[in-house]
Amino acid sequence: MATKKTDSEKTATFKKDLKELLDNGIKASKKGLKKAGQALSDFGDVSVIKIDITKFKVKLEKKYVELGKVCSAILIEKKTSTISRKTEGVEEILAEIENLKDKIVAEENKLKEKKQKENNSKAANAKEKSGAKKTSSEKNTETVVSEKKSASTKKTASKKAVAKETVSKETLTKKSADKKSAEKKTAPKKSPAKK
Repeated sequence: MATKKTDSEKTATFKKDLKELLDNGIKASKKGLKKAGQALSDFGDVSVIKIDITKFKVKLEKKYVELGKVCSAILIEKKTSTISRKTEGVEEILAEIENLKDKIVAEENKLKEKKQKENNSKAANAKEKSGAKKTSSEKNTETVVSEKKSASTKKTASKKAVAKETVSKETLTKKSADKKSAEKKTAPKKSPAKK
């Protein structure tokens, strides 16, 4: 006789199932948020580097304009025919230009390293995923091979059983024939009836 669940038992079961679903949802959310946070952090780092590069390039362009103005002023206003690195005003601007170029190169190297790390990380993740898929595929292949072996073994066993049965029947038939033959030989011969 089947027992019916009471309302309180149904409610308890429902609460338990709901709690399990929520726990699983929270775990999945945490995992997803962790990955999203990491991706956002990586994106943020790369973005900051790109912004710094752009900022340094803008400053560099401004320094070139400033250098042009200083050289123009020296050549036109001071009526000087030559300008060198040692010329007053030019030396400081050239030092700032070199400094900005070094900063740009350093930031571009950081960007390359970040991108390389991301690519390596993506490649590692892809390799892990493909490895897992490959393992699953290998398991499926092993299962199919195992099933084929099992089927082959069953067929072989079936053939052997049929062969044994055939041999047994032949043996029985032969033994039966031998027995009849032996009976004929050992049976007393009936003398022909005398009339």
